Amino acid sequence: MSFALSSRAKRVGIAFTLALMLPALTGCVYLRLLDFKNQLKSFDEHVSVLKGKELAFEFSEPIVKNSDFVFITGSQPSQIEFVDSAGYNEWWTWHFQKRPSIDSERPFRITFRAHFQDDLLTRFEVDKAFVELFGQDFTREILSRVGHAKINKLRRSVTIAIDSASLAKLSPPSLNEIVDLMGEPTEILDSNSPSIKSCRYEFRFYNPENGKSAGRFSLYLIGKAENPESPIAGFSARGKA
Repeated sequence: MSFALSSRAKRVGIAFTLALMLPALTGCVYLRLLDFKNQLKSFDEHVSVLKGKELAFEFSEPIVKNSDFVFITGSQPSQIEFVDSAGYNEWWTWHFQKRPSIDSERPFRITFRAHFQDDLLTRFEVDKAFVELFGQDFTREILSRVGHAKINKLRRSVTIAIDSASLAKLSPPSLNEIVDLMGEPTEILDSNSPSIKSCRYEFRFYNPENGKSAGRFSLYLIGKAENPESPIAGFSARGKA
């Protein structure tokens, strides 16, 4: 005896199967990202820093897939450039637009580029203007700190910070220099001391298909209120999908 399944029963069966498979699929993504984070902990062992006109980071043991970025953001990048007709050699670009402050609508964006060979991340490049402002050593320090980042799985966020002792060795820019390039910060934060100025710059990546926010990160900066020409004394960053 055989029974014919209704179309509704088939749909329920497919949905149930996908529901069972989803944890395994997403688990693979997070495992790869965890492995990548561990690689960044041993930065010099796994990452080559190429300093020149452009600052680039090359990964000796590629593990992150281009599909992982789509999974995290729920979006394709701002642009994909196919280097060969087979589609196995690609450059992906993301443009993050500064969220303007109430007092200033001046636009500014930070661009990231990633190279994928056979779908695996092999090279990562940071916005040239950002690198020129903060410096190559500072930018390298930011990426290496991702290996020690605090991860909030519930909020899907990653937070890094550079301690004051390390910051002093990196010759960071001043608040005035940052404002000259990026414009006024998105938000001025409350400070426990009138001598300290604390602010936040928020940047958002928008889905190129529907224009909705698909990822964001914030830079938290601390400087001296009475001397904004002096180097910043505090830096942290938080990314959120």
